Amino acid sequence: MMIEKDTTKLDAKFPFRIMNQTLLKKDNREETFHWHSFCEITYVRKGNGHYFVNGVKYDMGEGDLIIFNNVELHGWTVLDDSMDLVVMIFPTEFVSAPAAMFDYDYLRPFIERGTNFRNKIGSDEIAAHEIALIMDDIMEEWSKQGVGYQLMIKAQVLRALTLLIRYYQKTGSEQENRGGLTEKKRSMKRLEEAFYYINAHYTEKITLEEVAGSVFMSPNYFSTYFKKVTSLGFSDYVTQLRIKKAEELEKTTDLNMAEIAAACGFHNMSNFYRLYKKHHVQ
Repeated sequence: MMIEKDTTKLDAKFPFRIMNQTLLKKDNREETFHWHSFCEITYVRKGNGHYFVNGVKYDMGEGDLIIFNNVELHGWTVLDDSMDLVVMIFPTEFVSAPAAMFDYDYLRPFIERGTNFRNKIGSDEIAAHEIALIMDDIMEEWSKQGVGYQLMIKAQVLRALTLLIRYYQKTGSEQENRGGLTEKKRSMKRLEEAFYYINAHYTEKITLEEVAGSVFMSPNYFSTYFKKVTSLGFSDYVTQLRIKKAEELEKTTDLNMAEIAAACGFHNMSNFYRLYKKHHVQ
């Protein structure tokens, strides 16, 4: 597994973007996950694939929608040669100012996780079709940028969010739901520098003490905290990251296995072969 933060920047004056995106099977990055500082609604125009969100695999096909909030780890793989998407992203403040309690209602599908919540909305559900049509209208406004297009886009986004609200049952108090999201966001933010450090140094000899120090935690506390947030131990995370890189080098270069091992931070060949066989078979 490899965890990255999406560094996409949105316009400060109008923090919103909608785009057509094509994912290619040849670019599949299995076991690579990311999160970002904005909410996302995506629907599939064409093709088939999988989205992985918080450890759950969703089969995605034409007409399906999937939504993420601003802390959910997610990744994807394409099953056909390609998968065509419409992707809409916006930060929470695009919809709701911090003190606007009424506007918070629009964000319930992203923040509240009731017992019937699923990140995926299937094409056979009324909400998927209606929201896809709204996104097509938003795309047209975004492309033409006529007079008042920002107001029209904002209104259409709120309409789409209102439809989402209708399809998700509220469970738990508003304070509990907000608190859970805030804690998750705080956890991901706190580990952000650790992920950067690991991703930059995993080819070297890297220690728990070094990474813990990068986020000003004691090794014991960091080890517990890291596993709580990622569901993986620190060593397991680094090992999986190295094995993933080794698999990529085996497919894309002419390096021999000893050279691949060294390039991925393995300095003991027997240990490398043991771990590579274990994870590669999976």
